[in-house]
Amino acid sequence: MTVWKKTFVSAFVAQIFSILGFSFAMPFLPFFIADLGIEDPGEQAYWSGIALAAAGLTFALFAPLWGILADRYGRKLMVCRSMFGGFAVLMLMSLARTVGQLIACRLAQGMVTGTIAASVALVASVTPQRRSGLTLGMMQAAVYIGATIGPFFGGFVADAFGYRASFRAGAILCLLGGLLIHFLAEERFDPIEARAKNEVSPGFRELFGIRGFFLAVGIMLGVQLANTLINPSFPLVIKEIVPQTDNINSLAGSVMAAAALAGAVSAALLGHIGDRLGKRPTLIACCLAASTAAVGHFFARSMPALFVARVAFGLAIAGMLPTANAMIHAAIDTRYIGKAYGAASSISMLGIALGPYLGGMLAHAAGLRAPFLATAAMQALMACAVFLAFRPAPCAARQTQDGAGDSSPNP
Repeated sequence: MTVWKKTFVSAFVAQIFSILGFSFAMPFLPFFIADLGIEDPGEQAYWSGIALAAAGLTFALFAPLWGILADRYGRKLMVCRSMFGGFAVLMLMSLARTVGQLIACRLAQGMVTGTIAASVALVASVTPQRRSGLTLGMMQAAVYIGATIGPFFGGFVADAFGYRASFRAGAILCLLGGLLIHFLAEERFDPIEARAKNEVSPGFRELFGIRGFFLAVGIMLGVQLANTLINPSFPLVIKEIVPQTDNINSLAGSVMAAAALAGAVSAALLGHIGDRLGKRPTLIACCLAASTAAVGHFFARSMPALFVARVAFGLAIAGMLPTANAMIHAAIDTRYIGKAYGAASSISMLGIALGPYLGGMLAHAAGLRAPFLATAAMQALMACAVFLAFRPAPCAARQTQDGAGDSSPNP
């Protein structure tokens, strides 16, 4: 197995472990907040929005720094840092006794984690351009696979042993992911100090001036913002539909797991379709389908209807991020891929920071279902933006990585 394939497989499995760990308890944050003493559903949505937004805020601040350090010291090191950091913060969350302590842990999570961006940068730095759509789609599929298994089993653990046990089990999974990368992933890294002294790394302003990069970042921002708007209220809508159930965590986890499973299949498939048929039509179709599915959430008054809407939304939303990542991979020199993905992740994390906060406020002010309509409108606007602004970017002059030119037909 060539270096890039071995690194890709290791990162793929480790990414599943890390997302599995984080999703063991995060989807049930509104219920955990209720255990911390917040009883009113509107207040639960509000504080859940703040807690969910906290990590996105600090991640947006720290992601560019981690991206620069990735180009300087290696992307593998940054993946290990993010996964071991996830282990630490999840353990701390299991000890939280107040909402303030939980929010502090979430702020720390944004500072030291970021497994998705770090893993994508590692894989993109060693993958040949012709395989970028497939491999980056598979990395997004890993996110959805972890998000499929995590809420499903996390719900059962929470029902049986409590939310704190879910946090601790998730921490162990993040630790396993970090160990997997440390011992199995390979990166033939060329440090900045070893390069020509007259070689100048592009600044962030130059990065955003590269054709295709700015639009890709805008897509990532829009996806994260629209997607996270509904997170604070979605579990509470399930409770609204079935108020008397004793296994609310298992039920919510099962619905989220089904949507994530649909996304796992869709991400890999749509990444491949984007390579073959083009990124522009793929993005437009995904945006319109996600907008329709979000409207379906608003009108759902039974669990089957909500289930169908959530799965359809997962299928549609899954194709956007791998396509945007492939756009960045095509436009940016591999030597600066860490800085590029760091900058892109920083901007997109603003969506994760603002989305839950705005969604919680909107649910508190206009009802639990109002964020679904806002998400639908944002997805429709994104489809218009892609239709009007998308222009294929020329491939950047790329530094050849050892093994990147491998012509083997098998991924």
